[in-house]
Amino acid sequence: MTENNEHVSIRDVDGVRHVTLNRPEKANALCISMIQALRSAIESGAAAGMRMVVLCSASQKLFCSGADIEEFLAGPDKLAQQSKALRELIGAMAHCPLPLLALARGKAAGAGVIVLSLMDIVVAADNLVFVCPEIEFGMYPGVVQAVLEVKTGQARARQLCLSGEALRAAEAKQAGLVTDVFPADVFEIEAHKRLAYFAARSEALLMARKAWLLSGQTDAIMHNIGMLEPLLHENFSHSGVSDAIKSYFAQLRTRTAG
Repeated sequence: MTENNEHVSIRDVDGVRHVTLNRPEKANALCISMIQALRSAIESGAAAGMRMVVLCSASQKLFCSGADIEEFLAGPDKLAQQSKALRELIGAMAHCPLPLLALARGKAAGAGVIVLSLMDIVVAADNLVFVCPEIEFGMYPGVVQAVLEVKTGQARARQLCLSGEALRAAEAKQAGLVTDVFPADVFEIEAHKRLAYFAARSEALLMARKAWLLSGQTDAIMHNIGMLEPLLHENFSHSGVSDAIKSYFAQLRTRTAG
């Protein structure tokens, strides 16, 4: 099967579903249609006879800059739609019966951190960076924290969300967010060797996935998101937040134009 959304491509090869993000002009920021395409690709994998799902970026320099902020700046309806789509994607990933793998390099921010935190395996380039930048705009990423803390623990997740500091690949491996790290200049070769290794052991990965589903973590994640998601809307409604975001994009456009 080969299927293409405008910014998300799907290719099935030998029981492996390859899903590729490709929106370089927006640093792979996830708009509603991209989030829905990712969810569909993950939810339909088992019925299509796949043994695992592998997510990557078409770019060598970035993974995903997060949710499309400009989209939800369009108004509360868009924010609600994007929030719902992201919640449903998280649910699909948390409950997926298939192993989820990512080949990741470059920047992963916000929703990109969420996606990588829900993976069973993350094969990373040494230029991979996790960052939760929402604090810069006066926002607190409670949903990011709810997912991130499953891997890192609550204290570390809160520290990353409150500080906005970058967590690099080697540190992310120590924190349990990354499985393997390879130099960026040989990543393409080494990552696909590692992918072949895991594909040859798909039954073991399926057992690991079943163990995850039996752990009760999925229910805990969705419960916490249900509790924390309203805080996103409350936070965004505070004076100054949307202005800070708009100012950031104005400065970005000025730098780009220059």
